[in-house]
Amino acid sequence: DVQLKGPYQKWLHTHTFEEKNGGIRMTDQVIYRPPFGLLGRLSNLVFIRKQIAAIFEYRRQQLDRLFGESL
Repeated sequence: DVQLKGPYQKWLHTHTFEEKNGGIRMTDQVIYRPPFGLLGRLSNLVFIRKQIAAIFEYRRQQLDRLFGESL
């Protein structure tokens, strides 16, 4: 996923899938840059990074609920 318009100066999100222990393991990689220069970098340290982690943790929990526990 590439953000063309939105809150981040840069957002690149990739998924990789691999077979593991009879199931499929999905791994996310997110490269992003918040806006507003130094203020954005400070916000990232305090707020943004934790929010993004929480979003992906929620998705992991929902995938576990739908398809079984994560590997």
